[in-house]
Amino acid sequence: MSPLERGLIRLVEAAPTPTPTDQPFNPVDVTPGPAGFFMTVLLMLGVGVIAMSLMRRSSRVQARFAIREELEREQAAAEEPGTAEGERPAESPDEAGAAPAADPDDQDSAPRKD
Repeated sequence: MSPLERGLIRLVEAAPTPTPTDQPFNPVDVTPGPAGFFMTVLLMLGVGVIAMSLMRRSSRVQARFAIREELEREQAAAEEPGTAEGERPAESPDEAGAAPAADPDDQDSAPRKD
């Protein structure tokens, strides 16, 4: 037998043995009572408030991300070569092959009044 096993056996033998008590079981001593009930309700309310705050903040972050993403897309489209400022590039093959619409402010396309 190893020294470790002998030490464990001595430890178990030295542990006191519980003795039975003459006192009857009293449920009041082991139940939380009204104080425990109210503390549980307060804990549940606190968790609910924290969860609502988390959901609100999460939706704010998602909205900010979507706005930032759209702004970055618009900036990338504006900086893209071959597009004028404020003009969006064609997004589908149908739009890519379509003729550009006439610009009403363009002096060359307007009929001349002589």
